[in-house]
Order: sequence, then structure tokens, then C-alpha cells
Amino acid sequence: MKRRKAGRTSQQQRDKKRYPFTKSTKIIELVDKKHYGDVVKLAERLKPFMMDGGKGAFMLTGLFFDLEKVNGQRQFIIDELALFLKKLKDENGLKCKQNIFFRYLSCPEHCNLEISENSLKPLVLEAIRRLF
Repeated sequence: MKRRKAGRTSQQQRDKKRYPFTKSTKIIELVDKKHYGDVVKLAERLKPFMMDGGKGAFMLTGLFFDLEKVNGQRQFIIDELALFLKKLKDENGLKCKQNIFFRYLSCPEHCNLEISENSLKPLVLEAIRRLF
């Protein structure tokens, strides 16, 4: 018996739920207003590794790193993301589900670390366990 393929509109609806962000979605849009300061701190901590020294936190549409500067410093970046995410999780500061946040960071339009969602999530969660 043949399986029926999902129609284009139902597939698009599923994708919209799974990826509820666009190329122009800013990191700041994923967190509550009371945690904007945490996004600013994250941007400041990662600024030495960012291309062009990084933009202001309110303009960041992703985390784009200078890969030469990141060489050997990936664990520092993962640790910073872990600290950021731990604080947001403890205070219910994410506007989206945690998985969507990881999808956002694993999307090439928003981050150039080239780490898949399935790899990034355990790295960050392990860093949270190690740091706390």
C-alpha cells in the first residue's frame, strides 16, 4: 500500500511550527524584555570572536563568528551559550521552546558555527551540568 505524501500546505504549516523564525529574526525577539540585558552581556562576552567585532545586541540577527578567532575557543562559546540559556531557563525568559532556540542557532542564516541542532543541544546541556 502506498503512503500518501503530505501536501505542500500541510508541510509548510509543519515547517512554520518547527522553524517559527525568518532570516531577519533577531536574538532579542526570542527572549522576554526583562532579559534583554542578558542578550547584551552575551553579545559583549562573544564580541572578541564575532566578525567585525559584533553588532549591538539589539541588532543581532544571529551569531556570526570569525572562524580563525574561534579556532580552539569553541568550548568557551558553548559555555557562554550554556550560561545564557541556564539563566533564561531558570527565570522562564525564553519566548519560544528551548528546541526552537537550538534550531535558531543551528540554522546557517543565524550562526556560522556549523553545528547541527542534534549536536549543539547536548553540548550546551553538558556545559550547563558541568558549570552548575
